[in-house]
Amino acid sequence: MDLSPTPKVISSEKQNSTLFLAIAFGQHGRSTRGLARKSLLLSSISLAILYIEFGVWKGHSIKYFADKYKSASSEFYGFDTFYGFPEKCLSMEKGHYSTAGEMPQLNDVRIKFIKGLFQETLPIFLKKINFETKKKTVLVHFDAPLHSATLFTLFKLSEKFTNYYFIFDQLGTEECRALNNFNESTLSDYDLYFASLWNRAPEVVFGKLKS
Repeated sequence: MDLSPTPKVISSEKQNSTLFLAIAFGQHGRSTRGLARKSLLLSSISLAILYIEFGVWKGHSIKYFADKYKSASSEFYGFDTFYGFPEKCLSMEKGHYSTAGEMPQLNDVRIKFIKGLFQETLPIFLKKINFETKKKTVLVHFDAPLHSATLFTLFKLSEKFTNYYFIFDQLGTEECRALNNFNESTLSDYDLYFASLWNRAPEVVFGKLKS
């Protein structure tokens, strides 16, 4: 059975009133897979955004986006156990990506880390989120390839946000099945704008979930 999501829109650019979004992919790291470095480009880099990241590890991605979006009103939240995977994932053992509980030390007061399992921390976070935060442009970065974790975050976020931009960092993993299960269950729609390929299949993808 093919569980790959079917792109609704694929284009090189997308104009949304004053907002221009694109994704730029470049290789970094040592892997020949070419782990994609994401650069979300907006017409105004001073735009205030709400950035939520699931799977932080050493904080490289969240720092990258915080460096791009300089607005003092932007908010950046990184969710992670910081003890690695709670169970075996693909070829990686339990505890892979552990930082022994240590959170990244970053010099940006707008960045906040939320430690624990997504199933425990995300509901509390969403209950506390204020109206002004909800009005910002929302970008969610999914980078935790566990099916259960990604599926939970998709359903929980749908209770609070009806439209948001997303990056799936490893769509070739269980993230794909989670997205497909979520869309089949909720009949939600989405646009896919850009993708980087690995073994001729989409790996890092950028798009928008819509109500």
